[in-house]
Amino acid sequence: MTSLKFLGGCREVGRSGVLLDTGAEKILLDYGLKLSDPEAEDGIGRPEKVGLNLDGVFITHCHLDHSGMVPRLYNRGYQGSTYATATTFDLAKTLWEDSIKIAKMEGREQDFLEDDLKKLERNQRRVAVGQTVPVGNSNVSIYDAGHVPGSSSFLVDTGDKTVLYTGDINTIDTRLMKGTNPNYPDVDVLVMETTYADINHSPRKKLEKEFAEKVKERLAKDGTVIVPSFAIGRSQEMLLVLKEHGIDAPIYLDGMSVEATKKILRYPEFLRYPDELKEAYHDAKTPADDDERKRALEGPSVIVTTAGMLGGGPFAYYIKEIYDEENCSILMTGYQVEGTAGRKLLDTGIYEPEKQGLDVQCYYELFDFSAHCGRKELFDYVKAIDPEKVVAMHGDEAENFISDLKERGYDGVAPSNGEEVQI
Repeated sequence: MTSLKFLGGCREVGRSGVLLDTGAEKILLDYGLKLSDPEAEDGIGRPEKVGLNLDGVFITHCHLDHSGMVPRLYNRGYQGSTYATATTFDLAKTLWEDSIKIAKMEGREQDFLEDDLKKLERNQRRVAVGQTVPVGNSNVSIYDAGHVPGSSSFLVDTGDKTVLYTGDINTIDTRLMKGTNPNYPDVDVLVMETTYADINHSPRKKLEKEFAEKVKERLAKDGTVIVPSFAIGRSQEMLLVLKEHGIDAPIYLDGMSVEATKKILRYPEFLRYPDELKEAYHDAKTPADDDERKRALEGPSVIVTTAGMLGGGPFAYYIKEIYDEENCSILMTGYQVEGTAGRKLLDTGIYEPEKQGLDVQCYYELFDFSAHCGRKELFDYVKAIDPEKVVAMHGDEAENFISDLKERGYDGVAPSNGEEVQI
Protein backbone atom coordinates (compact mmCIF):
# COMPACT_ATOMS: atom_id res chain seq x y z
CA MET A 1 0.00 0.00 0.00
CA THR A 2 1.20 3.51 -0.82
CA SER A 3 1.90 5.82 2.12
CA LEU A 4 2.96 9.40 2.75
CA LYS A 5 5.23 10.08 5.70
CA PHE A 6 5.32 13.73 6.74
CA LEU A 7 8.81 14.59 7.91
CA GLY A 8 8.19 18.29 8.55
CA GLY A 9 6.17 21.29 7.49
CA CYS A 10 2.93 20.11 9.10
CA ARG A 11 0.71 22.60 10.96
CA GLU A 12 3.55 25.10 10.52
CA VAL A 13 5.20 27.08 7.75
CA GLY A 14 8.55 25.71 6.67
CA ARG A 15 10.87 22.69 6.78
CA SER A 16 8.76 20.76 4.29
CA GLY A 17 9.53 17.13 3.58
CA VAL A 18 7.30 14.27 2.44
CA LEU A 19 8.40 10.67 1.87
CA LEU A 20 6.23 8.87 -0.68
CA ASP A 21 6.57 5.10 -0.26
CA THR A 22 4.84 3.00 -2.92
CA GLY A 23 6.14 -0.29 -1.55
CA ALA A 24 8.43 -0.47 -4.58
CA GLU A 25 9.90 3.06 -4.56
CA LYS A 26 10.72 5.68 -1.95
CA ILE A 27 10.56 9.21 -3.32
CA LEU A 28 11.45 12.22 -1.17
CA LEU A 29 9.54 15.39 -2.05
CA ASP A 30 11.37 18.46 -0.69
CA TYR A 31 13.66 18.45 2.32
CA GLY A 32 13.86 21.82 4.04
CA LEU A 33 14.83 23.52 7.27
CA LYS A 34 13.05 25.85 9.68
CA LEU A 35 14.12 29.38 8.82
CA SER A 36 13.46 30.82 12.29
CA ASP A 37 15.48 27.99 13.91
CA PRO A 38 17.83 26.15 11.53
CA GLU A 39 18.80 23.69 14.29
CA ALA A 40 15.23 22.67 15.13
CA GLU A 41 14.85 18.90 14.90
CA ASP A 42 11.61 18.13 16.72
CA GLY A 43 9.43 16.24 14.27
CA ILE A 44 11.66 16.79 11.25
CA GLY A 45 13.00 13.66 9.59
CA ARG A 46 16.74 14.14 9.50
CA PRO A 47 18.69 11.79 7.19
CA GLU A 48 19.27 9.43 10.09
CA LYS A 49 15.48 9.01 10.40
CA VAL A 50 14.54 9.16 6.72
CA GLY A 51 16.95 6.46 5.66
CA LEU A 52 19.13 6.79 2.61
CA ASN A 53 17.68 3.99 0.47
CA LEU A 54 15.79 6.53 -1.60
CA ASP A 55 14.98 6.10 -5.28
CA GLY A 56 14.96 9.84 -5.93
CA VAL A 57 14.74 13.28 -4.33
CA PHE A 58 12.63 16.01 -5.95
CA ILE A 59 12.92 19.71 -5.02
CA THR A 60 9.97 21.96 -5.84
CA HIS A 61 11.96 25.19 -5.59
CA CYS A 62 15.07 26.78 -4.16
CA HIS A 63 13.82 28.33 -0.89
CA LEU A 64 15.59 26.82 2.09
CA ASP A 65 12.41 25.70 3.83
CA HIS A 66 12.02 23.29 0.90
CA SER A 67 15.60 22.63 -0.21
CA GLY A 68 17.84 23.53 2.72
CA MET A 69 18.59 20.01 4.01
CA VAL A 70 19.03 18.21 0.68
CA PRO A 71 22.86 18.49 0.77
CA ARG A 72 22.73 16.88 4.23
CA LEU A 73 21.58 13.67 2.56
CA TYR A 74 24.84 13.50 0.63
CA ASN A 75 26.76 14.34 3.80
CA ARG A 76 25.24 11.21 5.34
CA GLY A 77 25.92 8.94 2.41
CA TYR A 78 23.06 9.29 -0.07
CA GLN A 79 24.37 8.59 -3.58
CA GLY A 80 21.20 8.80 -5.65
CA SER A 81 19.70 11.41 -7.94
CA THR A 82 18.11 14.74 -7.05
CA TYR A 83 15.68 16.29 -9.55
CA ALA A 84 14.74 19.94 -10.01
CA THR A 85 14.59 22.58 -12.73
CA ALA A 86 17.85 24.18 -13.84
CA THR A 87 16.68 27.47 -12.33
CA THR A 88 16.03 25.83 -8.97
CA PHE A 89 19.45 24.19 -8.87
CA ASP A 90 21.28 27.41 -9.79
CA LEU A 91 19.41 29.49 -7.21
CA ALA A 92 19.53 26.83 -4.50
CA LYS A 93 23.30 26.59 -4.87
CA THR A 94 23.55 30.27 -3.93
CA LEU A 95 21.46 29.64 -0.80
CA TRP A 96 23.30 26.45 0.15
CA GLU A 97 26.66 28.19 -0.10
CA ASP A 98 25.32 31.02 2.03
CA SER A 99 24.10 28.50 4.64
CA ILE A 100 27.63 27.13 4.96
CA LYS A 101 29.03 30.65 5.34
CA ILE A 102 26.48 31.64 7.99
CA ALA A 103 27.01 28.43 10.00
CA LYS A 104 30.75 29.15 10.06
CA MET A 105 30.20 32.77 11.11
CA GLU A 106 27.82 31.76 13.91
CA GLY A 107 30.02 28.91 15.10
CA ARG A 108 27.24 26.36 14.53
CA GLU A 109 27.76 22.77 13.53
CA GLN A 110 27.47 22.59 9.76
CA ASP A 111 24.77 20.34 8.33
CA PHE A 112 26.83 19.91 5.18
CA LEU A 113 30.12 20.96 3.62
CA GLU A 114 31.35 22.22 0.26
CA ASP A 115 32.23 18.64 -0.70
CA ASP A 116 28.59 17.64 -0.16
CA LEU A 117 27.48 20.31 -2.62
CA LYS A 118 29.90 18.84 -5.16
CA LYS A 119 28.41 15.37 -4.58
CA LEU A 120 24.93 16.80 -5.07
CA GLU A 121 26.02 18.60 -8.23
CA ARG A 122 27.34 15.34 -9.69
CA ASN A 123 24.00 13.68 -8.96
CA GLN A 124 21.65 16.47 -9.98
CA ARG A 125 19.19 15.76 -12.75
CA ARG A 126 17.87 18.93 -14.37
CA VAL A 127 14.25 18.62 -15.47
CA ALA A 128 11.91 20.95 -17.32
CA VAL A 129 8.26 21.87 -16.98
CA GLY A 130 6.25 19.43 -19.09
CA GLN A 131 8.75 16.60 -18.63
CA THR A 132 7.91 13.22 -17.06
CA VAL A 133 10.63 11.36 -15.15
CA PRO A 134 10.46 7.59 -14.52
CA VAL A 135 11.44 6.49 -11.01
CA GLY A 136 11.18 2.72 -10.85
CA ASN A 137 7.59 1.85 -11.67
CA SER A 138 6.38 5.39 -10.92
CA ASN A 139 6.35 8.46 -13.16
CA VAL A 140 6.86 12.00 -11.90
CA SER A 141 5.53 14.83 -14.11
CA ILE A 142 6.80 18.40 -13.72
CA TYR A 143 4.38 21.37 -13.67
CA ASP A 144 4.95 25.11 -13.22
CA ALA A 145 3.95 26.19 -9.70
CA GLY A 146 3.85 29.98 -10.32
CA HIS A 147 5.63 30.69 -7.00
CA VAL A 148 9.17 31.82 -7.83
CA PRO A 149 11.33 31.35 -10.95
CA GLY A 150 11.93 27.65 -11.45
CA SER A 151 9.29 26.49 -8.98
CA SER A 152 7.49 23.23 -9.73
CA SER A 153 4.69 20.98 -8.57
CA PHE A 154 5.08 17.22 -8.95
CA LEU A 155 2.40 14.79 -10.10
CA VAL A 156 3.43 11.26 -9.14
CA ASP A 157 1.69 8.38 -10.88
CA THR A 158 2.48 5.21 -8.93
CA GLY A 159 0.40 3.03 -11.23
CA ASP A 160 -2.07 2.64 -8.38
CA LYS A 161 -2.55 6.25 -7.25
CA THR A 162 -1.86 9.71 -8.59
CA VAL A 163 -0.45 12.10 -5.99
CA LEU A 164 -0.04 15.82 -6.66
CA TYR A 165 2.50 17.52 -4.38
CA THR A 166 2.14 21.26 -4.88
CA GLY A 167 5.12 22.70 -3.05
CA ASP A 168 4.44 26.45 -2.81
CA ILE A 169 1.96 27.68 -5.40
CA ASN A 170 0.46 30.88 -6.72
CA THR A 171 -2.40 31.04 -9.21
CA ILE A 172 -2.38 34.86 -9.45
CA ASP A 173 -0.22 36.76 -11.95
CA THR A 174 2.40 38.99 -10.37
CA ARG A 175 4.62 41.59 -11.98
CA LEU A 176 7.37 38.93 -12.06
CA MET A 177 5.55 35.72 -13.00
CA LYS A 178 2.38 34.23 -14.39
CA GLY A 179 0.32 32.21 -11.94
CA THR A 180 -0.01 28.46 -12.24
CA ASN A 181 -2.97 26.95 -14.07
CA PRO A 182 -4.35 23.95 -12.08
CA ASN A 183 -5.04 21.86 -15.16
CA TYR A 184 -4.05 18.31 -14.24
CA PRO A 185 -5.11 14.78 -15.17
CA ASP A 186 -7.22 13.01 -12.54
CA VAL A 187 -5.65 13.43 -9.08
CA ASP A 188 -6.38 10.94 -6.32
CA VAL A 189 -4.50 12.66 -3.51
CA LEU A 190 -3.65 16.37 -3.36
CA VAL A 191 -0.85 17.29 -0.93
CA MET A 192 -0.98 21.07 -0.78
CA GLU A 193 0.48 24.07 0.96
CA THR A 194 -1.85 26.23 3.09
CA THR A 195 0.39 29.13 4.09
CA TYR A 196 -2.42 31.68 3.74
CA ALA A 197 -5.41 29.44 4.46
CA ASP A 198 -6.97 32.13 6.64
CA ILE A 199 -6.12 35.26 4.64
CA ASN A 200 -7.32 36.72 1.37
CA HIS A 201 -4.68 38.84 -0.36
CA SER A 202 -5.40 42.30 -1.70
CA PRO A 203 -5.69 42.52 -5.50
CA ARG A 204 -2.15 42.74 -6.83
CA LYS A 205 -2.54 45.94 -8.83
CA LYS A 206 -4.14 47.68 -5.85
CA LEU A 207 -1.31 46.53 -3.59
CA GLU A 208 1.33 47.69 -6.06
CA LYS A 209 -0.28 51.12 -6.26
CA GLU A 210 -0.50 51.45 -2.46
CA PHE A 211 3.14 50.42 -2.10
CA ALA A 212 4.33 52.85 -4.79
CA GLU A 213 2.33 55.70 -3.26
CA LYS A 214 3.86 54.97 0.15
CA VAL A 215 7.35 54.96 -1.37
CA LYS A 216 6.70 58.35 -2.98
CA GLU A 217 5.21 59.73 0.24
CA ARG A 218 8.22 58.65 2.27
CA LEU A 219 10.75 59.88 -0.31
CA ALA A 220 9.10 63.30 -0.10
CA LYS A 221 10.28 63.42 3.53
CA ASP A 222 13.85 63.49 2.21
CA GLY A 223 14.76 60.10 3.68
CA THR A 224 15.83 56.66 2.57
CA VAL A 225 13.29 53.89 1.94
CA ILE A 226 14.66 50.45 2.78
CA VAL A 227 12.75 47.60 1.09
CA PRO A 228 13.88 44.33 2.71
CA SER A 229 12.99 41.53 0.29
CA PHE A 230 13.62 37.86 -0.25
CA ALA A 231 16.59 37.54 -2.57
CA ILE A 232 14.79 35.19 -4.93
CA GLY A 233 11.53 36.36 -6.45
CA ARG A 234 10.58 39.30 -4.25
CA SER A 235 13.58 41.51 -4.92
CA GLN A 236 13.10 41.16 -8.67
CA GLU A 237 9.38 41.87 -8.35
CA MET A 238 10.13 45.03 -6.36
CA LEU A 239 12.48 46.28 -9.08
CA LEU A 240 9.69 45.81 -11.62
CA VAL A 241 7.07 47.51 -9.42
CA LEU A 242 9.31 50.50 -8.77
CA LYS A 243 10.04 50.78 -12.50
CA GLU A 244 6.38 50.42 -13.50
CA HIS A 245 5.27 53.18 -11.11
CA GLY A 246 7.95 55.63 -12.11
CA ILE A 247 9.75 56.07 -8.78
CA ASP A 248 11.91 59.14 -9.31
CA ALA A 249 14.85 58.45 -7.02
CA PRO A 250 18.06 56.43 -7.15
CA ILE A 251 17.27 52.73 -6.75
CA TYR A 252 19.79 50.34 -5.23
CA LEU A 253 19.87 46.55 -5.20
CA ASP A 254 21.98 44.96 -2.49
CA GLY A 255 22.98 41.63 -1.01
CA MET A 256 22.31 38.19 -2.41
CA SER A 257 19.57 39.73 -4.56
CA VAL A 258 22.22 40.87 -7.04
CA GLU A 259 23.52 37.38 -7.80
CA ALA A 260 20.00 35.95 -7.72
CA THR A 261 18.81 38.47 -10.31
CA LYS A 262 21.69 37.60 -12.63
CA LYS A 263 20.78 33.92 -12.40
CA ILE A 264 17.05 34.50 -12.82
CA LEU A 265 17.69 36.49 -16.00
CA ARG A 266 19.32 33.38 -17.50
CA TYR A 267 15.90 31.70 -17.56
CA PRO A 268 13.49 34.16 -19.18
CA GLU A 269 10.95 31.40 -19.84
CA PHE A 270 9.85 31.64 -16.20
CA LEU A 271 9.43 35.42 -16.29
CA ARG A 272 6.41 37.48 -17.29
CA TYR A 273 8.42 40.53 -18.40
CA PRO A 274 12.06 39.44 -18.83
CA ASP A 275 13.11 42.49 -20.87
CA GLU A 276 11.68 44.89 -18.28
CA LEU A 277 13.49 43.07 -15.47
CA LYS A 278 16.75 43.21 -17.38
CA GLU A 279 16.34 46.95 -17.84
CA ALA A 280 15.35 47.54 -14.21
CA TYR A 281 18.35 45.55 -13.01
CA HIS A 282 20.79 47.47 -15.20
CA ASP A 283 19.31 50.78 -14.01
CA ALA A 284 19.79 49.86 -10.33
CA LYS A 285 23.00 50.65 -8.48
CA THR A 286 24.67 47.78 -6.60
CA PRO A 287 26.74 48.81 -3.55
CA ALA A 288 29.88 46.74 -3.18
CA ASP A 289 30.80 47.57 0.44
CA ASP A 290 29.74 49.57 3.50
CA ASP A 291 31.31 52.77 2.16
CA GLU A 292 29.05 52.61 -0.89
CA ARG A 293 26.08 51.70 1.35
CA LYS A 294 26.75 54.78 3.42
CA ARG A 295 26.72 56.95 0.31
CA ALA A 296 23.40 55.36 -0.74
CA LEU A 297 21.92 56.70 2.51
CA GLU A 298 23.02 60.30 1.93
CA GLY A 299 20.00 61.38 -0.12
CA PRO A 300 16.46 60.23 -0.84
CA SER A 301 16.76 56.76 -2.32
CA VAL A 302 15.15 53.33 -2.40
CA ILE A 303 17.27 50.35 -1.36
CA VAL A 304 15.99 46.86 -2.16
CA THR A 305 18.03 44.50 -0.02
CA THR A 306 18.16 41.17 1.70
CA ALA A 307 17.09 39.86 4.20
CA GLY A 308 13.35 39.41 3.63
CA MET A 309 12.67 38.60 7.30
CA LEU A 310 15.28 41.11 8.53
CA GLY A 311 17.55 38.42 9.94
CA GLY A 312 20.84 39.50 8.38
CA GLY A 313 22.29 40.49 5.04
CA PRO A 314 22.99 44.16 4.23
CA PHE A 315 19.71 45.07 5.96
CA ALA A 316 21.52 44.61 9.28
CA TYR A 317 23.87 47.43 8.27
CA TYR A 318 21.16 49.74 6.99
CA ILE A 319 18.85 49.52 10.00
CA LYS A 320 21.62 50.47 12.41
CA GLU A 321 22.09 53.63 10.36
CA ILE A 322 18.41 54.66 10.08
CA TYR A 323 16.49 53.09 12.99
CA ASP A 324 16.18 56.41 14.85
CA GLU A 325 15.66 58.60 11.75
CA GLU A 326 11.96 59.48 11.57
CA ASN A 327 12.18 60.55 7.92
CA CYS A 328 13.47 57.11 6.91
CA SER A 329 11.38 54.01 6.30
CA ILE A 330 11.36 50.22 6.26
CA LEU A 331 8.74 48.80 3.92
CA MET A 332 8.61 45.02 4.38
CA THR A 333 7.35 43.05 1.42
CA GLY A 334 6.69 39.49 2.57
CA TYR A 335 5.66 36.97 5.17
CA GLN A 336 7.38 37.32 8.55
CA VAL A 337 7.61 33.89 10.18
CA GLU A 338 7.03 33.63 13.93
CA GLY A 339 10.35 33.91 15.75
CA THR A 340 12.12 36.01 13.10
CA ALA A 341 13.51 39.51 13.55
CA GLY A 342 10.85 40.86 11.17
CA ARG A 343 7.99 39.40 13.17
CA LYS A 344 9.45 40.80 16.40
CA LEU A 345 9.73 44.28 14.88
CA LEU A 346 6.10 44.19 13.77
CA ASP A 347 4.90 42.91 17.16
CA THR A 348 7.07 44.98 19.50
CA GLY A 349 8.79 47.81 17.61
CA ILE A 350 12.15 46.31 18.58
CA TYR A 351 14.71 45.07 16.09
CA GLU A 352 16.58 42.27 17.79
CA PRO A 353 18.26 39.74 15.51
CA GLU A 354 20.88 39.17 18.19
CA LYS A 355 21.18 40.13 21.86
CA GLN A 356 21.29 43.89 21.34
CA GLY A 357 17.87 45.38 20.59
CA LEU A 358 17.12 48.62 18.75
CA ASP A 359 14.04 50.68 19.59
CA VAL A 360 12.99 51.49 16.03
CA GLN A 361 11.77 55.05 15.57
CA CYS A 362 11.76 55.20 11.78
CA TYR A 363 8.57 54.42 9.88
CA TYR A 364 7.87 50.74 9.14
CA GLU A 365 5.02 48.88 7.49
CA LEU A 366 4.31 45.45 5.99
CA PHE A 367 2.95 45.05 2.47
CA ASP A 368 1.54 41.62 1.63
CA PHE A 369 3.39 40.87 -1.61
CA SER A 370 2.87 37.15 -1.24
CA ALA A 371 3.99 34.58 -3.80
CA HIS A 372 1.46 32.11 -2.33
CA CYS A 373 -2.22 31.55 -2.97
CA GLY A 374 -4.58 33.31 -0.58
CA ARG A 375 -7.55 31.60 1.06
CA LYS A 376 -9.92 32.05 -1.88
CA GLU A 377 -7.36 30.84 -4.41
CA LEU A 378 -6.61 27.74 -2.31
CA PHE A 379 -10.28 26.74 -2.30
CA ASP A 380 -10.52 27.48 -6.03
CA TYR A 381 -7.44 25.30 -6.60
CA VAL A 382 -9.02 22.34 -4.78
CA LYS A 383 -12.27 22.82 -6.69
CA ALA A 384 -10.46 22.87 -10.05
CA ILE A 385 -8.55 19.66 -9.28
CA ASP A 386 -11.37 17.89 -7.42
CA PRO A 387 -9.23 15.16 -5.79
CA GLU A 388 -10.47 12.18 -3.82
CA LYS A 389 -8.47 13.30 -0.77
CA VAL A 390 -6.76 16.53 0.31
CA VAL A 391 -3.75 16.56 2.62
CA ALA A 392 -2.98 20.05 3.98
CA MET A 393 0.48 21.08 5.17
CA HIS A 394 2.87 24.06 5.21
CA GLY A 395 0.46 26.27 7.12
CA ASP A 396 -0.42 27.23 10.69
CA GLU A 397 -4.12 26.98 9.82
CA ALA A 398 -4.00 23.60 8.04
CA GLU A 399 -6.44 21.96 10.47
CA ASN A 400 -9.01 24.73 10.09
CA PHE A 401 -8.59 24.63 6.31
CA ILE A 402 -9.39 20.91 6.27
CA SER A 403 -12.42 21.48 8.51
CA ASP A 404 -13.70 24.07 6.05
CA LEU A 405 -13.05 21.72 3.13
CA LYS A 406 -15.01 18.94 4.83
CA GLU A 407 -17.97 21.29 5.16
CA ARG A 408 -17.76 21.67 1.37
CA GLY A 409 -17.91 17.91 0.86
CA TYR A 410 -14.21 17.00 0.53
CA ASP A 411 -12.31 14.29 2.36
CA GLY A 412 -9.13 15.61 3.95
CA VAL A 413 -6.55 15.48 6.70
CA ALA A 414 -3.98 17.82 8.27
CA PRO A 415 -1.24 15.48 9.53
CA SER A 416 1.28 16.19 12.27
CA ASN A 417 5.04 16.06 11.80
CA GLY A 418 6.15 12.44 11.80
CA GLU A 419 2.71 11.11 10.93
CA GLU A 420 2.21 8.53 8.20
CA VAL A 421 -0.92 8.59 6.05
CA GLN A 422 -2.02 5.55 4.07
CA ILE A 423 -3.42 6.36 0.64
